[in-house]
Amino acid sequence: MSSYKVLLVEDEIPARTVFRQMIEEHSDMFALVGEAEDGLEGFELFVQHKPQMIVTDITMPGMNGLEMLHEIEQSGEAMPQMIILTCHKDFHYAQQAIQLKAAAYLIKDDCLSDPKLLARTMEGLAQQAVSLDETREKQLLLEQKVRSNEMEIEQSTFLNMLRSSDAEADWLQSLEAAHIPVAKGNFHVLLLELDRSSLRFSIDQQEELKLWQFAGVNVLKELLTAHGANKVIALDKGRFFAIYAPERNAPQGDALLEQIIQSFTAYLKMSPLTLEFRIKQGMGERLVELKRLVAAAYPFFYQCNTTVSRSAWAEMVTFQHIPENYSRLWVKILKQALLEPLRSAAALEQERNSFFRQAMEERWDPEQIKSLYLRVFLDISHFTADSEEAAELEAAFRKKLEQCQTFHAVHETTFLFFRNLQRLQGDGKTIDASISRMIQKMYEDLSYPYKLEELAESINYSVPYFSSMFKKTTGESFVQYLTHLRVEKAKLLLLTTDQKTFEIAESIGFENYRSFNRIFKRETGVTPSDYRRVQHE
Repeated sequence: MSSYKVLLVEDEIPARTVFRQMIEEHSDMFALVGEAEDGLEGFELFVQHKPQMIVTDITMPGMNGLEMLHEIEQSGEAMPQMIILTCHKDFHYAQQAIQLKAAAYLIKDDCLSDPKLLARTMEGLAQQAVSLDETREKQLLLEQKVRSNEMEIEQSTFLNMLRSSDAEADWLQSLEAAHIPVAKGNFHVLLLELDRSSLRFSIDQQEELKLWQFAGVNVLKELLTAHGANKVIALDKGRFFAIYAPERNAPQGDALLEQIIQSFTAYLKMSPLTLEFRIKQGMGERLVELKRLVAAAYPFFYQCNTTVSRSAWAEMVTFQHIPENYSRLWVKILKQALLEPLRSAAALEQERNSFFRQAMEERWDPEQIKSLYLRVFLDISHFTADSEEAAELEAAFRKKLEQCQTFHAVHETTFLFFRNLQRLQGDGKTIDASISRMIQKMYEDLSYPYKLEELAESINYSVPYFSSMFKKTTGESFVQYLTHLRVEKAKLLLLTTDQKTFEIAESIGFENYRSFNRIFKRETGVTPSDYRRVQHE
């Protein structure tokens, strides 16, 4: 027992000096954090230092000792142990001190005639406090252990039911014992999962996750107990299952889910994904569906934080393959949404909502949705210069995408990482995979008579949009870029081959020699023939 913080409040300097010395003689146990000469100063020092014990006179100018203790009680701070020192033997003061929960009431003359009285009193009170704290801690640990054991038993019974039909009867019996009328009564099922984007730790940190799931179970049980008999079970990966029999007038549906979300946010500083299902025909007939729901990889992908109708329950875990033609269509639409510079926020939101509606209506497989967004990201990063930062960004995107639990999280994560990819460019150019592949083809074969309209149509871009994206990708217009590419190739051929100039013009896509000669001279200042002659001299 050391550094037990003490505040001394006494207006008479001689008395304060004596009491100070009494306290400081036991500095191995007590630390005098401040002295005050009236109640107002004493209250200010209390707020500043939060002492565990206050030794105070009663009668002082201004705010007296009892008024100070009353202010401390009203402040909402944890009450310290209080030793009242006074010259008065009036029981009226003792009554007030008792009402304010003073720990001891000492007469100053007794303290002066017995110099060890104050120290003995302080030591006894400090030991009581330590003992009380230890008792409370042991009780809390015991309660936590009991609740933890209950959690493990509940979880074991539930998991056995999921794994084997032979254990179903035991689980149903445990529900009936908890006054949940599973045979034919009305009860509700809740499925929750910690939103991984709100976690302050990795979902793979099992010990950390176990602690937070324990806290989550306690929060849920406290909320549900106010609504009726219940059971709450912690599952893997931050998922919770709860079942409760709602009492009359108890909040239900979205009102209850809102309470849960607010409580998790306030107490755990995490956000949950939630779904509620109402059952009116008995649990026994719903066990097959329940098992599928609890074990589903993506129950919240298209719908969360709402009450789900009975007819929609089975659809929650049923997904379909995305047809290839739709996959190609949405890849193209999403790339355009990312890359088009003038697209408004409202238009982007409209396209996201259109994709979401179709995906939800068709119940497209969440893993395929993730793969589609990954394909979009990889396509638009194709034209990025190879770098360690780009490789790290791609790895981080893959990991983040894997953790996404909802459609909207997948979409928002992709857009966020695309913005990070843009920042890696450094020059403000926008990336477009279709245009980058087209440029590669131009490098490989300049003989083809490339036309702006034809190229835009080949990738389903409008001519203005194609022109805009091409310039953002290369820094030049399509005509300028193609012209510079052809002139540079012509220079190489003039220097390294014996081809005639009209043959070179034809091989790099010029319609006639006259056009080639004019454009080459405009770009270099000399004719093709003069360029070859000067370079060979």
